[in-house]
Amino acid sequence: MKKIISIILVVASIIMFSGCSVLQKLGLQKEPEDELRPVSSIIIGETEASKLTDKTPLRLYFANEDNTKLKLEIRYVDSTDIKDSTSNMATAIVNELIKGPSDERLFKRTVPSEAKLLSPVSIKNKVATVDFSKEFKTKHPGGKDAEKMTIYSIVNSLTELEEIEKVRFLIEGKEQKEFMGHFKFDALFPRSPQLISKDKAETTTGIAEDDDFLLEGNNAGDYIDDSKETSGQNGETIDGLEILE
Repeated sequence: MKKIISIILVVASIIMFSGCSVLQKLGLQKEPEDELRPVSSIIIGETEASKLTDKTPLRLYFANEDNTKLKLEIRYVDSTDIKDSTSNMATAIVNELIKGPSDERLFKRTVPSEAKLLSPVSIKNKVATVDFSKEFKTKHPGGKDAEKMTIYSIVNSLTELEEIEKVRFLIEGKEQKEFMGHFKFDALFPRSPQLISKDKAETTTGIAEDDDFLLEGNNAGDYIDDSKETSGQNGETIDGLEILE
């Protein structure tokens, strides 16, 4: 019995003098660094990290289900495709709009998929010139609301860039008096914040951003209003568009 007691005392002494190392090895106590390490921390390799840093967010506006408002989608594209040029970024924005929304349950297409840019978007005196192929018009579904959403999905997306304040449209290299018969088209179009929905922005990964995200960045002063105008006479304007009919 005395031998057993002696053995117990020896083991207890070893544990006391060796600190917590034995308990840690036995898994009965956390190591000190475990207590300091955040539970949510994630260790990734250089390859994974470079994939995140090589992406650039583009703020794209598509229509909602009933063509009354524009909804924001934040889409990440390879930074190498943009090459630190406003013209390249503006061109990428229009090409992404042509590709259409990432989720057609949340957004509605505004630009015909058959349409093409005939040249890179040019920018002069803060005016972006966008030159579309004829399919931009011939493949458009038509209708006053759809026409308005098409124009301002492009205008509002491009004016997210600091260097762009207005947008000019060409079709096959020429100005057109009207687009689809409802609004004047040979004009310089400024941003129309009143058409932007209060719905949360969606990223291509499906993560919703805060409502305030709509007001960040270059257009923090935008006032978002859900009111809708549906009538007007020839020469008057609706949401900044001059009526032709």
